Amino acid sequence: MNRYLPLRLGTALIAVLLMALAWWMVLAAERGVQSLSLTQDGVPVTLLLPAVTEPVPGVVMAHGFAGSERLMRHWALTLAQAGVVVALPDLSGHGRNQAPLDWWNDPEQFQRDVQTALDLLLSRPEVDHRRLGLLGHSLGAGAAIDAGRLRLDDVSAVVAISPGQSEVGPDSPRNLMLMAGAWEGPFLAAANTLLEQAGGEGGDPLQGTARALTVIPQAEHIGILFRQDAHAASLDWFARAWDLSIPDVSPNPTLAWWLLHLLAVLILWHALVPLFAQRESPSLLGLPPDWLDHTRRPLLRATLSGIGATLALIGIGEVIYLDGLGGMLVSPQFALWLALAGLFWLALGTRPPRPEWADLGWGMVMFGVLMLAFGVLGAKVWLAWWPPLHRLPYLPVLTVLILPWAVALSTALLGREGIRGFALGLGIALVTMVTVGIAAALVDGMMFLLIILPLLPVMLALPLLVSLPAQRPWAGGLAMAAFLGWTLTMMFPLI
Repeated sequence: MNRYLPLRLGTALIAVLLMALAWWMVLAAERGVQSLSLTQDGVPVTLLLPAVTEPVPGVVMAHGFAGSERLMRHWALTLAQAGVVVALPDLSGHGRNQAPLDWWNDPEQFQRDVQTALDLLLSRPEVDHRRLGLLGHSLGAGAAIDAGRLRLDDVSAVVAISPGQSEVGPDSPRNLMLMAGAWEGPFLAAANTLLEQAGGEGGDPLQGTARALTVIPQAEHIGILFRQDAHAASLDWFARAWDLSIPDVSPNPTLAWWLLHLLAVLILWHALVPLFAQRESPSLLGLPPDWLDHTRRPLLRATLSGIGATLALIGIGEVIYLDGLGGMLVSPQFALWLALAGLFWLALGTRPPRPEWADLGWGMVMFGVLMLAFGVLGAKVWLAWWPPLHRLPYLPVLTVLILPWAVALSTALLGREGIRGFALGLGIALVTMVTVGIAAALVDGMMFLLIILPLLPVMLALPLLVSLPAQRPWAGGLAMAAFLGWTLTMMFPLI
């Protein structure tokens, strides 16, 4: 161990320098743009103000379902650096907005939120009231289209990204650009339908009748938000509608710097953890001599557990209405599925070692590493990561529900380190993706998971990389459960 100490310390120093560089570059991307957190008629709005001396155009940017204003920030900074004032609202039920989502009884709720943010722009002296636009993604695309139709005198252009069904016409809303990724089939089909209803390609931007469809190649539902060609297309569309020359903006690489920061934290962790982790034999961990029997065939056990959890959740759904369980959409059903899968997994014979007080300390340290790697800088780039007070009660409940599955997974990886352990963990993540996908297709209120389910292996890769070197199942399980519980607490809307 000692002969590798200089190498480990040198690697750790390089990782710290890379982390500092990432922070420096992310903060540099915001130079010249002032960020204000405001509330307008109960709607939290982040206002991005470029450094200007005279009124400039303004755009409201609306996020999609399970998003927040932070998810649109990457795109918004591109507009702000081009000299546009950007208003980023948290729509009802999402992020910091304490108004519950109630689209069953109030389908106009989201377009009112967009109009509220538009009114905030109209109240600002920095904004040219003759040049206003709306931009929305997914659910926010529908809200932007509806608000644009109702505010024809104020809104001169609308950009609808990955839209669903909406009501449009040849001259309402004004100057409508539809946009979708080539890899998001249903949304691309919806965009083509809307284009046909709006009168097809063409029209005069100065008359408000311009219509267009932009397809972003090799882009899916979330990735389209971070594509520079999509950002540039929206800027060009607004410039045409406003009859205004907007300067070219250099690509905004903040997401790449966030990824570098994440990688640097992992390098730092893997360089330092062997200096502190006490590698113990299975017997010292409280496992019997035949401990390998308890972790044998982990992929088969994970598959059977996932199938059992899916069938159990379908059965529970026949007795209890699961959609909106506990006052939140999607997150409780997903956490309940993980709880059932974890209990099945443990019942099939997977046995973790006896927990120790040291596991609590290691679990907290691992969770801190996950927070540092994923969330702290991510909150500056694209994540709504810090839960407001009204969301905090969900955090311990979701964490406890996820814990059995996380501990079972960490136990299955015990004794399997390095590439072998990581590959097995991703294999289990893929099995989980398939089995929970079946549940999402069959259980009320879980359908949205099908859109974001491919992100599950990516979300699990990080806690796997953090927990594997320590080989402490209870600690790794606790850190993974808290990390996923935190994410689910912030992600889905409240009703």
